[in-house]
Amino acid sequence: MENNSLSTLPILPIKRTVLFPGVMMPLTIGRERSMAAVNAAMKTEEKTIVVVAQRNPQTEAPTLADLYSIGTKAIVKQIGQSPEGAIHAMVQGLDRVVLLKEEQTAPFATVRVRSLDRPSDNGTEVQALHRAIQELVSVLPGLIQVPGIQETSMALSHEEDPVALAYRIASLVNLTVPEEQKLLESSSTLDLLRGLYAALSKEIQILQLRDKIANDAQTKIGKNQREYILREQLKAIQQELGEAEGEENEVSHLKKQIQEADLPDPVRKEVEREAARLAKVPPSSPDHQVLRTYLELVLELPWKKASEEHLDLAKVRQVLEEDHYGIKEVKERIVEHLAVLKLNPTAKAPILCLVGPPGVGKTSLGQSIARAMGRTFERFSLGGVHDEAELRGHRRTYVGALPGRIIQAIRRASVNNPVLMLDEVDKMGRDFRGDPAAALLEVLDPAQNHTFRDHYLDLPFDLSKVFFITTANTLETISQPLLDRMEVIRLQGYSEREKAEIARRYLWPRRLKEAGLDASQVLLSDDV
Repeated sequence: MENNSLSTLPILPIKRTVLFPGVMMPLTIGRERSMAAVNAAMKTEEKTIVVVAQRNPQTEAPTLADLYSIGTKAIVKQIGQSPEGAIHAMVQGLDRVVLLKEEQTAPFATVRVRSLDRPSDNGTEVQALHRAIQELVSVLPGLIQVPGIQETSMALSHEEDPVALAYRIASLVNLTVPEEQKLLESSSTLDLLRGLYAALSKEIQILQLRDKIANDAQTKIGKNQREYILREQLKAIQQELGEAEGEENEVSHLKKQIQEADLPDPVRKEVEREAARLAKVPPSSPDHQVLRTYLELVLELPWKKASEEHLDLAKVRQVLEEDHYGIKEVKERIVEHLAVLKLNPTAKAPILCLVGPPGVGKTSLGQSIARAMGRTFERFSLGGVHDEAELRGHRRTYVGALPGRIIQAIRRASVNNPVLMLDEVDKMGRDFRGDPAAALLEVLDPAQNHTFRDHYLDLPFDLSKVFFITTANTLETISQPLLDRMEVIRLQGYSEREKAEIARRYLWPRRLKEAGLDASQVLLSDDV
Protein backbone atom coordinates (compact mmCIF):
# COMPACT_ATOMS: atom_id res chain seq x y z
CA MET A 1 0.00 0.00 0.00
CA GLU A 2 1.19 3.53 -0.77
CA ASN A 3 1.19 6.25 1.88
CA ASN A 4 -1.02 9.01 0.46
CA SER A 5 -0.01 11.75 2.94
CA LEU A 6 0.48 15.06 1.10
CA SER A 7 2.69 17.98 2.08
CA THR A 8 4.27 21.11 0.60
CA LEU A 9 8.02 21.44 1.10
CA PRO A 10 10.95 23.53 -0.19
CA ILE A 11 12.78 21.75 -3.01
CA LEU A 12 16.56 21.36 -3.34
CA PRO A 13 17.74 20.22 -6.83
CA ILE A 14 21.12 18.42 -6.87
CA LYS A 15 23.25 17.82 -9.94
CA ARG A 16 25.37 14.69 -9.98
CA THR A 17 24.04 12.32 -7.33
CA VAL A 18 20.86 10.94 -5.76
CA LEU A 19 19.96 10.97 -2.05
CA PHE A 20 18.53 7.67 -0.72
CA PRO A 21 16.30 7.20 2.36
CA GLY A 22 18.30 6.45 5.50
CA VAL A 23 21.54 7.82 4.00
CA MET A 24 23.47 10.81 5.37
CA MET A 25 24.99 13.05 2.69
CA PRO A 26 27.07 16.28 2.75
CA LEU A 27 26.07 18.86 0.12
CA THR A 28 27.65 22.13 -1.01
CA ILE A 29 24.95 24.58 -2.12
CA GLY A 30 25.86 27.67 -4.18
CA ARG A 31 22.72 28.64 -6.15
CA GLU A 32 20.69 31.44 -4.58
CA ARG A 33 17.31 29.68 -4.84
CA SER A 34 18.77 26.51 -3.33
CA MET A 35 20.36 28.43 -0.44
CA ALA A 36 17.02 30.20 0.19
CA ALA A 37 15.27 26.78 0.24
CA VAL A 38 17.71 25.37 2.82
CA ASN A 39 17.44 28.48 5.00
CA ALA A 40 13.63 28.28 4.82
CA ALA A 41 13.74 24.60 5.86
CA MET A 42 15.97 25.42 8.83
CA LYS A 43 13.34 27.89 10.12
CA THR A 44 10.64 25.17 10.32
CA GLU A 45 10.23 22.83 13.24
CA GLU A 46 10.77 19.65 11.18
CA LYS A 47 13.65 21.15 9.11
CA THR A 48 12.54 19.02 6.17
CA ILE A 49 13.21 19.56 2.48
CA VAL A 50 12.76 17.59 -0.78
CA VAL A 51 16.08 16.60 -2.39
CA VAL A 52 15.72 15.58 -6.06
CA ALA A 53 18.20 14.99 -8.88
CA GLN A 54 18.33 17.07 -12.09
CA ARG A 55 17.98 15.28 -15.42
CA ASN A 56 20.68 17.53 -16.96
CA PRO A 57 23.42 18.75 -14.57
CA GLN A 58 24.16 21.72 -16.88
CA THR A 59 20.76 23.35 -16.21
CA GLU A 60 21.38 26.25 -13.83
CA ALA A 61 17.76 27.26 -13.06
CA PRO A 62 15.79 23.98 -13.21
CA THR A 63 11.99 23.90 -13.26
CA LEU A 64 9.85 20.92 -12.26
CA ALA A 65 10.13 19.56 -15.82
CA ASP A 66 13.95 19.50 -15.49
CA LEU A 67 13.81 17.25 -12.39
CA TYR A 68 13.07 13.57 -11.89
CA SER A 69 9.51 12.91 -10.69
CA ILE A 70 10.60 10.96 -7.60
CA GLY A 71 12.91 12.44 -4.96
CA THR A 72 13.72 12.01 -1.28
CA LYS A 73 12.24 13.88 1.66
CA ALA A 74 15.17 14.74 3.93
CA ILE A 75 15.93 16.46 7.19
CA VAL A 76 18.66 19.12 7.31
CA LYS A 77 20.89 18.07 10.21
CA GLN A 78 23.27 21.02 10.19
CA ILE A 79 24.52 23.82 7.98
CA GLY A 80 27.62 26.02 7.79
CA GLN A 81 28.85 28.93 5.68
CA SER A 82 31.97 28.78 3.49
CA PRO A 83 34.27 31.81 2.95
CA GLU A 84 33.06 31.97 -0.67
CA GLY A 85 29.45 32.38 0.45
CA ALA A 86 28.21 28.86 -0.31
CA ILE A 87 26.35 26.71 2.25
CA HIS A 88 27.67 23.37 3.49
CA ALA A 89 24.73 21.23 4.62
CA MET A 90 24.44 17.72 6.09
CA VAL A 91 21.15 16.10 5.08
CA GLN A 92 19.65 12.69 5.93
CA GLY A 93 17.13 10.99 3.67
CA LEU A 94 13.83 10.01 5.30
CA ASP A 95 11.53 8.50 2.67
CA ARG A 96 10.68 8.66 -1.01
CA VAL A 97 8.19 11.20 -2.37
CA VAL A 98 6.44 11.84 -5.69
CA LEU A 99 6.60 15.43 -6.95
CA LEU A 100 3.07 16.48 -7.88
CA LYS A 101 2.88 20.24 -8.42
CA GLU A 102 5.07 23.32 -8.03
CA GLU A 103 3.43 25.63 -5.52
CA GLN A 104 5.94 28.50 -5.41
CA THR A 105 8.88 29.59 -7.58
CA ALA A 106 10.41 32.61 -5.81
CA PRO A 107 12.48 33.33 -3.75
CA PHE A 108 12.76 29.52 -3.66
CA ALA A 109 10.67 26.72 -5.11
CA THR A 110 8.19 24.70 -3.07
CA VAL A 111 6.48 21.58 -4.35
CA ARG A 112 3.44 19.53 -3.42
CA VAL A 113 4.60 15.93 -2.74
CA ARG A 114 3.05 12.59 -1.85
CA SER A 115 4.99 10.10 0.27
CA LEU A 116 5.74 6.58 -0.99
CA ASP A 117 6.05 3.52 1.25
CA ARG A 118 9.33 1.62 1.33
CA PRO A 119 9.36 -1.62 -0.71
CA SER A 120 8.42 -4.42 1.71
CA ASP A 121 8.03 -7.60 -0.38
CA ASN A 122 10.00 -10.68 0.63
CA GLY A 123 10.69 -14.14 -0.72
CA THR A 124 13.42 -16.66 -1.46
CA GLU A 125 14.77 -14.70 -4.43
CA VAL A 126 14.98 -11.54 -2.31
CA GLN A 127 16.88 -13.49 0.36
CA ALA A 128 19.22 -14.99 -2.24
CA LEU A 129 19.97 -11.58 -3.76
CA HIS A 130 20.45 -10.11 -0.27
CA ARG A 131 23.16 -12.69 0.54
CA ALA A 132 24.80 -12.37 -2.92
CA ILE A 133 25.07 -8.60 -2.53
CA GLN A 134 26.59 -8.98 0.96
CA GLU A 135 29.25 -11.30 -0.53
CA LEU A 136 30.06 -8.72 -3.21
CA VAL A 137 30.34 -6.00 -0.55
CA SER A 138 33.07 -7.97 1.18
CA VAL A 139 35.27 -7.46 -1.94
CA LEU A 140 35.01 -3.65 -1.88
CA PRO A 141 37.66 -2.85 0.82
CA GLY A 142 40.40 -4.20 -1.46
CA LEU A 143 39.23 -2.06 -4.41
CA ILE A 144 38.03 1.29 -2.99
CA GLN A 145 40.59 3.49 -1.22
CA VAL A 146 38.13 5.36 1.03
CA PRO A 147 38.70 6.06 4.76
CA GLY A 148 36.61 3.71 6.92
CA ILE A 149 35.65 1.39 4.04
CA GLN A 150 36.68 -1.67 6.06
CA GLU A 151 34.30 -0.82 8.93
CA THR A 152 31.53 0.18 6.51
CA SER A 153 31.88 -3.12 4.65
CA MET A 154 31.73 -5.05 7.93
CA ALA A 155 28.55 -3.20 8.98
CA LEU A 156 26.90 -3.78 5.59
CA SER A 157 27.67 -7.50 5.66
CA HIS A 158 25.55 -7.72 8.86
CA GLU A 159 22.69 -5.50 7.63
CA GLU A 160 19.48 -7.55 7.80
CA ASP A 161 17.16 -5.06 6.07
CA PRO A 162 17.64 -5.61 2.30
CA VAL A 163 16.19 -2.18 1.38
CA ALA A 164 18.44 -0.30 3.83
CA LEU A 165 21.40 -2.37 2.57
CA ALA A 166 20.59 -1.52 -1.05
CA TYR A 167 20.23 2.22 -0.40
CA ARG A 168 23.50 2.45 1.54
CA ILE A 169 25.49 0.48 -1.06
CA ALA A 170 24.00 2.53 -3.92
CA SER A 171 25.24 5.73 -2.26
CA LEU A 172 28.68 4.20 -1.66
CA VAL A 173 29.70 2.91 -5.11
CA ASN A 174 30.31 5.03 -8.21
CA LEU A 175 27.03 4.79 -10.14
CA THR A 176 25.63 7.24 -12.69
CA VAL A 177 22.65 9.45 -11.79
CA PRO A 178 20.26 7.49 -14.11
CA GLU A 179 21.39 4.20 -12.48
CA GLU A 180 20.92 5.62 -8.96
CA GLN A 181 17.54 7.15 -9.86
CA LYS A 182 16.33 3.82 -11.27
CA LEU A 183 17.17 2.16 -7.93
CA LEU A 184 15.39 4.93 -6.01
CA GLU A 185 12.26 4.51 -8.14
CA SER A 186 12.12 0.70 -7.73
CA SER A 187 8.66 -0.15 -6.38
CA SER A 188 9.57 -3.63 -5.08
CA THR A 189 12.47 -5.01 -3.06
CA LEU A 190 13.06 -7.64 -5.77
CA ASP A 191 13.50 -5.02 -8.53
CA LEU A 192 15.68 -2.92 -6.23
CA LEU A 193 18.04 -5.82 -5.40
CA ARG A 194 18.17 -7.05 -8.99
CA GLY A 195 19.18 -3.59 -10.24
CA LEU A 196 21.71 -3.13 -7.46
CA TYR A 197 23.29 -6.57 -8.01
CA ALA A 198 23.80 -5.86 -11.74
CA ALA A 199 25.23 -2.36 -11.09
CA LEU A 200 27.45 -3.57 -8.22
CA SER A 201 28.82 -6.50 -10.25
CA LYS A 202 29.68 -4.16 -13.14
CA GLU A 203 31.36 -1.64 -10.82
CA ILE A 204 33.46 -4.35 -9.12
CA GLN A 205 34.61 -5.65 -12.55
CA ILE A 206 35.68 -2.10 -13.53
CA LEU A 207 37.57 -1.65 -10.26
CA GLN A 208 39.31 -5.03 -10.64
CA LEU A 209 40.24 -4.19 -14.23
CA ARG A 210 41.61 -0.81 -13.13
CA ASP A 211 43.83 -2.53 -10.56
CA LYS A 212 45.01 -5.08 -13.14
CA ILE A 213 45.94 -2.32 -15.59
CA ALA A 214 47.82 -0.41 -12.89
CA ASN A 215 49.68 -3.55 -11.77
CA ASP A 216 50.56 -4.61 -15.35
CA ALA A 217 51.98 -1.18 -16.13
CA GLN A 218 53.85 -0.96 -12.80
CA THR A 219 55.71 -4.25 -13.25
CA LYS A 220 57.05 -3.25 -16.69
CA ILE A 221 58.99 -0.16 -15.75
CA GLY A 222 60.94 1.46 -12.94
CA LYS A 223 59.48 3.77 -10.33
CA ASN A 224 61.34 6.88 -11.52
CA GLN A 225 59.99 6.83 -15.10
CA ARG A 226 56.68 8.53 -14.38
CA GLU A 227 56.02 9.70 -17.92
CA TYR A 228 56.67 6.24 -19.32
CA ILE A 229 54.38 4.70 -16.69
CA LEU A 230 51.50 6.93 -17.75
CA ARG A 231 52.04 6.00 -21.41
CA GLU A 232 52.12 2.28 -20.58
CA GLN A 233 48.95 2.61 -18.51
CA LEU A 234 47.22 4.31 -21.43
CA LYS A 235 48.36 1.52 -23.74
CA ALA A 236 47.12 -1.14 -21.31
CA ILE A 237 43.73 0.59 -21.05
CA GLN A 238 43.42 0.71 -24.84
CA GLN A 239 44.32 -3.00 -25.12
CA GLU A 240 41.75 -4.00 -22.49
CA LEU A 241 39.03 -1.85 -24.07
CA GLY A 242 39.94 -2.89 -27.61
CA GLU A 243 40.37 0.69 -28.73
CA ALA A 244 42.77 0.81 -31.65
CA GLU A 245 42.81 4.59 -32.13
CA GLY A 246 44.59 6.04 -29.12
CA GLU A 247 45.14 9.75 -29.76
CA GLU A 248 48.50 11.14 -28.72
CA ASN A 249 49.44 14.80 -28.92
CA GLU A 250 51.94 14.14 -31.69
CA VAL A 251 49.47 12.18 -33.84
CA SER A 252 46.72 14.72 -33.15
CA HIS A 253 49.02 17.51 -34.28
CA LEU A 254 49.88 15.65 -37.51
CA LYS A 255 46.20 14.93 -38.21
CA LYS A 256 45.38 18.60 -37.72
CA GLN A 257 48.16 19.55 -40.16
CA ILE A 258 46.78 17.04 -42.69
CA GLN A 259 43.29 18.56 -42.41
CA GLU A 260 44.67 22.07 -42.94
CA ALA A 261 47.09 21.13 -45.76
CA ASP A 262 46.14 21.83 -49.38
CA LEU A 263 46.65 18.29 -50.75
CA PRO A 264 45.32 16.59 -53.89
CA ASP A 265 42.51 14.12 -53.10
CA PRO A 266 44.48 10.89 -53.88
CA VAL A 267 47.37 12.14 -51.73
CA ARG A 268 45.05 13.14 -48.86
CA LYS A 269 43.43 9.69 -48.86
CA GLU A 270 46.82 7.93 -48.65
CA VAL A 271 48.17 10.31 -45.98
CA GLU A 272 45.08 9.88 -43.77
CA ARG A 273 45.50 6.10 -44.03
CA GLU A 274 49.17 6.36 -42.98
CA ALA A 275 48.21 8.69 -40.09
CA ALA A 276 45.70 6.09 -38.87
CA ARG A 277 48.53 3.48 -38.98
CA LEU A 278 50.80 5.82 -37.02
CA ALA A 279 48.19 6.09 -34.25
CA LYS A 280 48.30 2.29 -33.81
CA VAL A 281 52.10 1.99 -33.71
CA PRO A 282 53.65 2.47 -30.23
CA PRO A 283 56.15 5.36 -30.02
CA SER A 284 58.93 2.95 -29.00
CA SER A 285 58.63 1.03 -32.31
CA PRO A 286 61.09 1.88 -35.16
CA ASP A 287 58.11 2.02 -37.54
CA HIS A 288 56.71 4.98 -35.58
CA GLN A 289 59.68 7.19 -36.49
CA VAL A 290 59.64 6.01 -40.14
CA LEU A 291 55.93 6.80 -40.52
CA ARG A 292 56.22 10.17 -38.79
CA THR A 293 59.17 11.22 -40.97
CA TYR A 294 57.26 10.13 -44.09
CA LEU A 295 54.15 12.13 -43.14
CA GLU A 296 56.25 15.20 -42.35
CA LEU A 297 57.85 14.96 -45.83
CA VAL A 298 54.46 14.72 -47.55
CA LEU A 299 53.18 17.76 -45.63
CA GLU A 300 56.31 19.80 -46.50
CA LEU A 301 56.10 19.17 -50.26
CA PRO A 302 54.54 21.97 -52.37
CA TRP A 303 51.77 19.91 -54.00
CA LYS A 304 49.84 22.97 -55.19
CA LYS A 305 52.12 25.87 -54.21
CA ALA A 306 53.83 27.64 -57.13
CA SER A 307 55.87 30.84 -57.29
CA GLU A 308 54.25 33.64 -59.25
CA GLU A 309 56.39 34.43 -62.28
CA HIS A 310 56.43 37.52 -64.51
CA LEU A 311 58.11 36.51 -67.76
CA ASP A 312 59.30 39.74 -69.37
CA LEU A 313 61.70 39.21 -72.29
CA ALA A 314 63.21 42.68 -71.91
CA LYS A 315 64.06 41.88 -68.29
CA VAL A 316 65.46 38.47 -69.35
CA ARG A 317 67.83 40.20 -71.81
CA GLN A 318 68.79 42.78 -69.17
CA VAL A 319 69.60 40.13 -66.51
CA LEU A 320 71.62 38.02 -68.97
CA GLU A 321 73.63 41.10 -70.06
CA GLU A 322 74.25 42.12 -66.44
CA ASP A 323 75.47 38.69 -65.36
CA HIS A 324 77.41 37.51 -68.45
CA TYR A 325 79.70 39.16 -70.96
CA GLY A 326 79.75 37.99 -74.58
CA ILE A 327 78.14 34.62 -75.55
CA LYS A 328 75.59 36.54 -77.66
CA GLU A 329 74.39 33.43 -79.52
CA VAL A 330 73.78 31.53 -76.26
CA LYS A 331 71.72 34.39 -74.84
CA GLU A 332 69.62 34.59 -78.01
CA ARG A 333 68.90 30.84 -77.85
CA ILE A 334 67.76 31.16 -74.22
CA VAL A 335 65.55 34.18 -75.02
CA GLU A 336 63.99 32.25 -77.96
CA HIS A 337 63.00 29.33 -75.72
CA LEU A 338 61.55 31.67 -73.09
CA ALA A 339 59.67 33.62 -75.80
CA VAL A 340 57.83 30.40 -76.74
CA LEU A 341 56.87 29.96 -73.05
CA LYS A 342 55.56 33.53 -72.96
CA LEU A 343 53.43 33.00 -76.07
CA ASN A 344 51.98 29.77 -74.65
CA PRO A 345 52.27 29.57 -70.81
CA THR A 346 50.65 26.10 -70.84
CA ALA A 347 53.39 24.71 -73.13
CA LYS A 348 55.87 22.28 -71.62
CA ALA A 349 59.06 24.04 -70.61
CA PRO A 350 62.15 23.14 -72.69
CA ILE A 351 64.94 21.12 -71.09
CA LEU A 352 68.11 23.09 -71.71
CA CYS A 353 71.50 21.36 -71.73
CA LEU A 354 74.39 23.80 -71.36
CA VAL A 355 77.55 22.17 -72.74
CA GLY A 356 81.02 23.59 -72.40
CA PRO A 357 84.38 23.30 -70.64
CA PRO A 358 84.67 24.00 -66.90
CA GLY A 359 84.57 27.64 -65.87
CA VAL A 360 82.61 29.11 -68.78
CA GLY A 361 79.65 30.05 -66.53
CA LYS A 362 77.12 27.24 -67.08
CA THR A 363 75.87 27.16 -63.48
CA SER A 364 75.74 30.94 -63.14
CA LEU A 365 73.78 31.09 -66.42
CA GLY A 366 71.14 28.83 -64.85
CA GLN A 367 70.94 31.16 -61.84
CA SER A 368 70.46 34.12 -64.17
CA ILE A 369 67.62 32.35 -66.00
CA ALA A 370 65.86 31.68 -62.67
CA ARG A 371 66.31 35.35 -61.60
CA ALA A 372 65.02 36.60 -64.95
CA MET A 373 61.92 34.37 -64.72
CA GLY A 374 61.27 35.20 -61.04
CA ARG A 375 61.48 31.54 -60.01
CA THR A 376 63.26 29.76 -57.15
CA PHE A 377 66.62 28.22 -58.14
CA GLU A 378 67.82 24.82 -56.89
CA ARG A 379 70.72 22.66 -58.06
CA PHE A 380 72.43 19.38 -57.34
CA SER A 381 75.29 17.51 -58.98
CA LEU A 382 74.92 14.19 -60.77
CA GLY A 383 78.69 13.63 -60.95
CA GLY A 384 79.59 10.14 -59.75
CA VAL A 385 75.97 9.01 -59.26
CA HIS A 386 75.76 5.26 -59.95
CA ASP A 387 72.69 4.27 -57.99
CA GLU A 388 69.26 4.81 -59.51
CA ALA A 389 67.89 5.22 -55.95
CA GLU A 390 69.82 8.50 -55.67
CA LEU A 391 67.23 9.98 -58.06
CA ARG A 392 64.17 7.83 -57.42
CA GLY A 393 64.63 7.39 -53.66
CA HIS A 394 64.81 4.23 -51.54
CA ARG A 395 61.81 2.12 -50.66
CA ARG A 396 60.65 2.71 -47.09
CA THR A 397 61.15 -0.97 -46.22
CA TYR A 398 64.93 -0.35 -46.04
CA VAL A 399 66.64 0.98 -42.94
CA GLY A 400 67.75 4.58 -43.43
CA ALA A 401 65.58 5.06 -46.54
CA LEU A 402 65.54 8.59 -48.00
CA PRO A 403 63.62 10.34 -50.78
CA GLY A 404 65.49 10.86 -54.05
CA ARG A 405 67.45 14.02 -54.87
CA ILE A 406 64.66 15.30 -57.13
CA ILE A 407 62.03 15.28 -54.35
CA GLN A 408 64.56 16.66 -51.85
CA ALA A 409 65.28 19.58 -54.19
CA ILE A 410 61.53 20.26 -54.61
CA ARG A 411 61.15 20.25 -50.81
CA ARG A 412 64.03 22.74 -50.44
CA ALA A 413 62.54 24.97 -53.15
CA SER A 414 59.10 24.97 -51.41
CA VAL A 415 57.38 25.55 -54.79
CA ASN A 416 56.43 23.09 -57.55
CA ASN A 417 57.78 25.25 -60.41
CA PRO A 418 61.45 26.02 -59.57
CA VAL A 419 64.34 26.23 -61.98
CA LEU A 420 66.14 22.96 -61.21
CA MET A 421 69.72 22.59 -62.41
CA LEU A 422 71.22 19.11 -62.77
CA ASP A 423 74.98 19.62 -62.93
CA GLU A 424 77.42 17.23 -64.65
CA VAL A 425 74.83 15.06 -66.36
CA ASP A 426 77.68 13.60 -68.46
CA LYS A 427 79.43 12.14 -65.40
CA MET A 428 76.70 9.70 -64.31
CA GLY A 429 77.70 6.05 -64.15
CA ARG A 430 75.80 2.78 -64.20
CA ASP A 431 76.35 -0.51 -62.37
CA PHE A 432 74.43 -3.38 -60.75
CA ARG A 433 72.34 -0.86 -58.76
CA GLY A 434 70.62 0.38 -61.90
CA ASP A 435 70.98 3.03 -64.59
CA PRO A 436 70.44 6.59 -63.29
CA ALA A 437 70.19 7.88 -66.87
CA ALA A 438 67.10 5.75 -67.43
CA ALA A 439 65.52 7.18 -64.27
CA LEU A 440 66.43 10.68 -65.44
CA LEU A 441 64.51 10.02 -68.67
CA GLU A 442 61.27 9.76 -66.70
CA VAL A 443 62.13 12.88 -64.69
CA LEU A 444 62.84 14.99 -67.79
CA ASP A 445 60.22 13.59 -70.19
CA PRO A 446 57.22 16.00 -70.21
CA ALA A 447 54.93 13.15 -71.27
CA GLN A 448 55.76 11.15 -68.10
CA ASN A 449 56.90 13.49 -65.35
CA HIS A 450 53.43 14.84 -64.46
CA THR A 451 53.02 11.62 -62.41
CA PHE A 452 56.60 11.02 -61.26
CA ARG A 453 56.74 8.43 -58.46
CA ASP A 454 59.61 8.58 -56.03
CA HIS A 455 60.17 5.15 -54.41
CA TYR A 456 60.20 6.65 -50.91
CA LEU A 457 57.23 8.97 -51.43
CA ASP A 458 55.26 6.40 -53.49
CA LEU A 459 52.77 9.10 -54.52
CA PRO A 460 52.45 10.74 -57.95
CA PHE A 461 54.14 14.18 -57.93
CA ASP A 462 53.77 16.60 -60.84
CA LEU A 463 57.20 17.69 -62.18
CA SER A 464 55.81 19.11 -65.42
CA LYS A 465 55.94 22.68 -64.07
CA VAL A 466 59.67 22.43 -63.22
CA PHE A 467 62.09 24.23 -65.58
CA PHE A 468 64.99 21.75 -65.95
CA ILE A 469 68.50 22.85 -66.94
CA THR A 470 71.33 20.32 -67.24
CA THR A 471 75.06 21.00 -67.64
CA ALA A 472 77.80 18.87 -69.20
CA ASN A 473 81.43 19.20 -70.27
CA THR A 474 80.94 16.82 -73.20
CA LEU A 475 78.07 15.04 -74.97
CA GLU A 476 79.93 11.80 -75.77
CA THR A 477 79.12 10.05 -72.47
CA ILE A 478 75.42 11.04 -72.40
CA SER A 479 73.04 8.29 -73.56
CA GLN A 480 71.31 9.03 -76.87
CA PRO A 481 67.68 8.71 -75.58
CA LEU A 482 68.47 11.22 -72.81
CA LEU A 483 70.21 13.57 -75.24
CA ASP A 484 67.14 13.52 -77.52
CA ARG A 485 65.00 14.96 -74.71
CA MET A 486 67.24 18.04 -74.29
CA GLU A 487 67.87 21.29 -76.19
CA VAL A 488 71.68 21.49 -76.44
CA ILE A 489 73.25 24.97 -76.11
CA ARG A 490 77.05 25.04 -76.50
CA LEU A 491 79.22 27.49 -74.59
CA GLN A 492 82.64 27.82 -76.24
CA GLY A 493 85.75 29.09 -74.54
CA TYR A 494 86.41 32.86 -74.42
CA SER A 495 88.92 34.84 -76.48
CA GLU A 496 91.75 36.74 -74.75
CA ARG A 497 89.86 40.04 -75.16
CA GLU A 498 86.68 38.53 -73.67
CA LYS A 499 88.63 37.02 -70.77
CA ALA A 500 90.16 40.44 -70.00
CA GLU A 501 86.71 42.05 -70.09
CA ILE A 502 85.25 39.35 -67.80
CA ALA A 503 88.15 39.84 -65.40
CA ARG A 504 87.61 43.62 -65.39
CA ARG A 505 83.77 43.50 -65.03
CA TYR A 506 83.21 40.52 -62.74
CA LEU A 507 86.32 38.87 -61.28
CA TRP A 508 88.30 41.98 -60.22
CA PRO A 509 85.39 43.72 -58.37
CA ARG A 510 84.68 40.45 -56.59
CA ARG A 511 88.33 40.14 -55.43
CA LEU A 512 88.36 43.77 -54.26
CA LYS A 513 85.21 43.17 -52.22
CA GLU A 514 86.72 40.04 -50.64
CA ALA A 515 89.84 42.04 -49.68
CA GLY A 516 87.79 44.90 -48.21
CA LEU A 517 89.10 47.46 -50.74
CA ASP A 518 87.37 49.83 -53.15
CA ALA A 519 88.28 50.61 -56.78
CA SER A 520 89.98 53.93 -55.92
CA GLN A 521 92.57 52.22 -53.72
CA VAL A 522 93.88 49.70 -56.26
CA LEU A 523 94.21 50.15 -60.01
CA LEU A 524 94.55 47.34 -62.58
CA SER A 525 95.83 48.31 -66.02
CA ASP A 526 94.90 46.54 -69.28
CA ASP A 527 98.51 45.33 -69.68
CA VAL A 528 98.40 43.56 -66.31
